[in-house]
Amino acid sequence: MKLKKGIVTNSIDGESFAIATGKMAKEFNGLIKNNSTASYIFELLKKEQTEDSIVAAMLEKYDVDEETVRKDVEELITLLKSKNLIED
Repeated sequence: MKLKKGIVTNSIDGESFAIATGKMAKEFNGLIKNNSTASYIFELLKKEQTEDSIVAAMLEKYDVDEETVRKDVEELITLLKSKNLIED
């Protein structure tokens, strides 16, 4: 899975966000403000990923247990899929 074409991430004054551009803006008209964890996941999703590869990257980057990471990743992936922002 990865972010659909037209989803752009950026950071301004320490605030990270994602927006839809181009044709995607017709499907999703809004702004997603990300915390640092979500921002990292968005960056990972710029390239093809699996849920397991995201979890592995998160475990490498953050000092947290796998159960917590997996729950957070599943929650964000579910949200992104519900908004049609990622492709499988």
